[in-house]
Amino acid sequence: MRQVVAGLLGLVVAACAPAVPLPTPKGPAYTTAEDVVAAAVTPREGAGVIYVARVKVLHDQGCVYDIQLDGQNVAALRRGEQVTLYADPGRRLVGVSIRDTKGCEPALAHVPVEVVAHATTQILVSATNSYDLKIEATTR
Repeated sequence: MRQVVAGLLGLVVAACAPAVPLPTPKGPAYTTAEDVVAAAVTPREGAGVIYVARVKVLHDQGCVYDIQLDGQNVAALRRGEQVTLYADPGRRLVGVSIRDTKGCEPALAHVPVEVVAHATTQILVSATNSYDLKIEATTR
């Protein structure tokens, strides 16, 4: 019984904890091997960084999220994966769509991003239980 109470208390504390900021990109440019466009993930002088991370949620674990940059598919993310994109400075449009596979409801959302040279824009993507996409973007 004590283990059950302790487990429930841990869940309540975790649910009330403030959101943890996204980590700064480190290591490989991407962690997915699906549909990556090499030019979009290759660092270049004067480019800004767009770091897109997919949140781990249970209800869409079999879904694939396609990531678009200015209307072009550049990567596909599975649950918990991320991709680091490099884009020329200026106004860009980052899109996310859920593929219609494995019982996943298709969805599409976009967020405008002002890319600044040598700055990082972090985009956190998740889906609600009804597969509505939620995109949060911050630039540092």
